[in-house]
Amino acid sequence: MPLKRPEKFKEEDLYEPIRKWLVNNGFAVQAEVVDCDIVGIKNDEMHIIELKKGFSLQLVYQCMERQRLSDKVYAAIPIPKKGKRGKALKNAKTLLGRLGIGLIVVHLYNKNSMVELISEAKKISVRKNPRRKKRIQKEIDNRSGSYNVGGVNGKTITAYREASILIYLLLQKEVESSAASLRKLGAPPNTSNILRDNHYGWFHKIARGRFTFNVDMETIESEYGEIVAYYREVLK
Repeated sequence: MPLKRPEKFKEEDLYEPIRKWLVNNGFAVQAEVVDCDIVGIKNDEMHIIELKKGFSLQLVYQCMERQRLSDKVYAAIPIPKKGKRGKALKNAKTLLGRLGIGLIVVHLYNKNSMVELISEAKKISVRKNPRRKKRIQKEIDNRSGSYNVGGVNGKTITAYREASILIYLLLQKEVESSAASLRKLGAPPNTSNILRDNHYGWFHKIARGRFTFNVDMETIESEYGEIVAYYREVLK
């Protein structure tokens, strides 16, 4: 039976085939890192891949912006439908090639999707943004695992969110505590800022410099169970 391309698909459906392809080629992979859909690290070299459901100028502009972070930037799209495939791929490859951007296509099927590297990214003269690149590397280093799917619009599991979950678990054991005491128990260096800013509404200030938790554990665990389980093991 011939493989069938799904009639409807989302941008995020491109992620898993590309993730597997990168991992099989020796990359460490993270998704949704500081606005980048996919970041792959191999031999200390950063590769950035931007996902789109089809080739567009918006995709080109995004890739050009990512070239300020890395020389290895790729556009990833599903392979065009038959009839338009040859010309569409040739035009996309030509334009991206002149800009130094690589091209990846995904042969999307209901099962066993395949990834094809059409052209490699090339080094071109672009003014780099080392501060932002350092921010991306720091974000990757401070994550405990790969929990995101590239191309998804929604909540992203960032290092900041992971740190907040760890602080919550420590506070749950202590009932109330100061940032300094929590850091001694393994909380991150930015614990004071996380407690003070309270972006997720999880914490409650009960006195100067002292905090407790403000939501039930079930509320957090229902959304971030995998991360909660990981940090429970860490705290053991």
